[in-house]
Amino acid sequence: MAIHLFTTTDWRGPRRADLVRLLDSVERSRAAGVRVHHHLLLQNCPPETLAAERASLPAQTQVSAIPGRASISAARNQLIAGALAETPFGADDVVAFPDDDCFYADGFLARLEVAFAARPGLDLLLCRVANDPEDGPDGLRDIAPAKPSQIVRLTMSNSMFLRGSLATTLGAFDPTLGLGTPARGGEDTDYAVRALLAGNATGFVDRPLVGHPPADRSAAARYYHGAAIVLARYARRRPALMREYLRKLLVGLVFTLQGRVPARTYAETLRDTLPIVGLFPRRGSGAEPAFGLSRPLAR
Repeated sequence: MAIHLFTTTDWRGPRRADLVRLLDSVERSRAAGVRVHHHLLLQNCPPETLAAERASLPAQTQVSAIPGRASISAARNQLIAGALAETPFGADDVVAFPDDDCFYADGFLARLEVAFAARPGLDLLLCRVANDPEDGPDGLRDIAPAKPSQIVRLTMSNSMFLRGSLATTLGAFDPTLGLGTPARGGEDTDYAVRALLAGNATGFVDRPLVGHPPADRSAAARYYHGAAIVLARYARRRPALMREYLRKLLVGLVFTLQGRVPARTYAETLRDTLPIVGLFPRRGSGAEPAFGLSRPLAR
């Protein structure tokens, strides 16, 4: 079993110290015997900068770079495609997508391996995050079945772990979602809901086991449109997902009344999502979704 991590960062951005913390936490796991393949994409990093900076990064980290910027989904897809071109994920490997301001407590990745190995049917595992995560040995013993509401409302890339076979099936993140796209968000929720629908058991640990700042109150409003698009896509697949979509519309109405979401954005959300779920289809459009669905990566 191996753990595959995929991270991207703006090399000219303000998170250099955070990235070092993540890399250090991964190196400590390696030193403890965990097989970790960490793929890192440096954005805003021309070739000459990469050549000069490579020595400052851990030797075992697989580093690539682009001179400009890419959306979060496009960056992750580039990393996944590069990794699969070299070595396919093992069926029982673990795949995760830590941000550059994420980190792992000592022993967490080793316990993560044990948790997946002990539960052959577990394909997706979620937990909470905190600035000061729990680091005790009992953190991954209390894994409960994840509810769709937990997947929809709590998923973030930093605390989402997939079995390798499921990650191979899912392939790419949707390139029309996430930071750097007009949708601005929704890529993590889309990936997790696809995992819920395509995989076997999904587990949730209601404890902060991964180091990362918790989402602030403005995040739900900031990423509202993309998240609503995602929920509309899958609303008819399960009653619980339809309930989450309808709840999202009500939440958006409250945000709009509070001034946290512009009225124009809420109107666009209704226009873009109601046809997807079969309500008020656009004339001549056949209720096509506003954004394209994801496709597995070519192998």
